Amino acid sequence: MVQQLLDELRGEGGDGIEVFHVDARLSRDIDDIASASPRKLFLLLRFCLRAIWLRISRGATHFYYVPAPGLRNAVYRDWIVMLFCRPFYRKIVYHYQAAGVGGWLETEARGWEHWVSRLLLGRAALSIALGDYYHEDAARLEPHKIVTVPNCSPDPCLDYDTLIKPQQQARAEALGQAGTWRVLYLSLCYREKGLFDLVEAVAEVNARLQAKGLAKRVQLDVAGKFYLPEEEVEFTERIGQADLNDDKGPLVVFHGFADEVKKLELLGQADAFSLPSYYSFEAHPVCLVEAMAYGLPIVATRWRILPELFPEWYEGLVDIKSPDQIADRLEGFIGRTDEAGLRERYLQHFTRRAFGEKVRTALLSLEEE
Repeated sequence: MVQQLLDELRGEGGDGIEVFHVDARLSRDIDDIASASPRKLFLLLRFCLRAIWLRISRGATHFYYVPAPGLRNAVYRDWIVMLFCRPFYRKIVYHYQAAGVGGWLETEARGWEHWVSRLLLGRAALSIALGDYYHEDAARLEPHKIVTVPNCSPDPCLDYDTLIKPQQQARAEALGQAGTWRVLYLSLCYREKGLFDLVEAVAEVNARLQAKGLAKRVQLDVAGKFYLPEEEVEFTERIGQADLNDDKGPLVVFHGFADEVKKLELLGQADAFSLPSYYSFEAHPVCLVEAMAYGLPIVATRWRILPELFPEWYEGLVDIKSPDQIADRLEGFIGRTDEAGLRERYLQHFTRRAFGEKVRTALLSLEEE
């Protein structure tokens, strides 16, 4: 998301906003996130020095920063950054990309951690939240202003009307009483992301179809990397069981990590998408935005910000940890295409241009003030 923001602000219509970037990547991969090490401390100090040098040498005035989620080590990282960099900058802008530190302050922080966090992190000029749901969390650090800017995705299927949509409609019409209807899961493979609930739902909906004497089947395509090795073992054992395999093959197919080419291929082949998440740090999953761009019926949970992404009346929302409800929604979506107008919703709210315009307006409002 930071890269897309940089591209948008540096592109046409940048309105005189000059952008400098310090690529402050600390973690090598998913397994390295939230861990502490001398290597990370050294990198962090080096990044801070770069940011200070940009203030001195290039005249940067506003410090844009993506704050930590509610993890102690990550919050300590933010303390270090603000201790070194904040005195040099006129205004601080936070852009939350995960569940913020506010909830952690209220529920887990020790008294002295609460005090230090407010001293070093509080009273930013602007906090950008991914949805209205997160305003309360951001408000705990008492920013002067909070705005909502949802995440975005560059349109992954510019040929939607001429190619993708006709293919989806043809598959739906051909399904009839027999055939395979494919559901895609594309995210971190993790229990709290709802993966195991979705697997059980697929087993349940296929059992229902078989009981009704229908030759239709639902296949789940899973793409992503497992966070915990023990969950990968459990997943592999579960999808090998009899109720998730039939004479046509497995009902759950694991594709592993999907690069950009593989991801677009899977989205183009899918008939529906599901992310029944109850992930503690769930913020604004870009995979749901991409699924909307493809006009896929989506099954998601009523968890945190997720309902805000959909129309108020959207029928694909379920409670968390509810495989039976997921199965109900999947069964109801079989053979249907984008009746809810999710593709149009993507074009209105979640394109990169819409994202850039909202962030640009928020940043320029600081200068007007």
